Amino acid sequence: MTKGGIDMTILRRTALAVVLGSTAAIAAGSATAQDAVEFWTMTYGDQLNWKGEVEALIDGFTEETGIEVRHEIVPWGSAFQTYLTVSQGGAAPDCADMYWLHSFSAIGGDQHGPMPLNEYRDEYFPTLEEDFYAGALQDVLWQDDFYGIPWRGDIRAFIYRTDFAEEAGIDGPPQTWDEIVEDAKALTVRDENGNVERWGFAYGTATNVVSWLLPYYWQAGGTMMTDDGQTATIDNEAMRTALTFMRDLMWEHQVVNPDSLEAGYDPQPLFVNGQLAMVGSAEQAWGVELDRDYPQLEGQWAMATSPAGPENSDSFSGAGYFGVLRGSDHVEECVQLIEYMSRDENMLRLAQAAGTVSTKPEVMASEFWSDRPWKIVVGEALQDAHTSQHPAPAWSAIATPEPGGILYDLMYDVIVLQEDMDASIAEAQERMQAELDRS
Repeated sequence: MTKGGIDMTILRRTALAVVLGSTAAIAAGSATAQDAVEFWTMTYGDQLNWKGEVEALIDGFTEETGIEVRHEIVPWGSAFQTYLTVSQGGAAPDCADMYWLHSFSAIGGDQHGPMPLNEYRDEYFPTLEEDFYAGALQDVLWQDDFYGIPWRGDIRAFIYRTDFAEEAGIDGPPQTWDEIVEDAKALTVRDENGNVERWGFAYGTATNVVSWLLPYYWQAGGTMMTDDGQTATIDNEAMRTALTFMRDLMWEHQVVNPDSLEAGYDPQPLFVNGQLAMVGSAEQAWGVELDRDYPQLEGQWAMATSPAGPENSDSFSGAGYFGVLRGSDHVEECVQLIEYMSRDENMLRLAQAAGTVSTKPEVMASEFWSDRPWKIVVGEALQDAHTSQHPAPAWSAIATPEPGGILYDLMYDVIVLQEDMDASIAEAQERMQAELDRS
């Protein structure tokens, strides 16, 4: 079967080879390691620093509990294939750093993949709702089951050039979609021949252009599919509102670069060089990168929470969580490890090592997350976090950010080519439903 141009049979065989190869290597280890809890993570930031920090935390856990833990790294390049295979019955660790809970749970059903931890919730995490942002908990709660602890976030916020805003007489960031339009017009600069020297606005920063559409659609009140992941729900007024807003910014108001959806478009050099004034959905990593790589811009940019759409101010949020895999013989030991990792002081260490926002307000109030204005803002943005997960195995094919991807084609046809919106949405709805039906 092929999804999004990918032969899933080959993908699964490749993933199985990766996991089996890792398992074989582990089996060759010392006999004393066989009773240890097997714990996988991906790598964040500097690999050596990350590995050292995680294993230092594990050493502290072992000293406290006597439970031995063996840590293995899953490369990001094979993470999707690996967890796809795990969710289909492939070799699995006891517990792991995972993502896309909703999809992998739907794939594994009650046989493989992520394991619900309902019976441990009250004992080990009695103040769950008070300790974590509500938006972050969306990534570990699915179909009334609790699967683990969200430990990292990838929140988007608004970013703008304060120097250009001041020159234009604009006092602060826009608060609504209407103010985005108004400010973007004032900040767009053309030469005497009408050529754009500075664009007023860009939809988003990530290379995944589909992630630009999602927050505008949510802010207009839309959802992509039903909670069970079986029915597409994009042929509606919310989608028309979001696409109209994005299309009009490009063509009616002429404040967005028409090449934005083309391969190779990168807004960061434009923002740094003064050719772009505002970005609607900026990755938190921009704060780190601008501080580190462009100190000459100090005081010339700022982040802000997302301007409100017609219904809300939802912000795109990715997340990772620590959870247990079905089939583990060390479930309670894993839960103890997850509880240890989720303590405030350890969550702070993980956030510092990974360079990602924490999912706990208490950690985001720490000195580390309060020493720069943009850090305070991304903490505030977590209040409006909307999970980017969707409960369907086919989501990766639906959201492929390239030609042939259902949502990408919809965006390109309506926004760039200005094709008939109703027809394009109806076609996308039909394609998406067919993909959901096949999965």
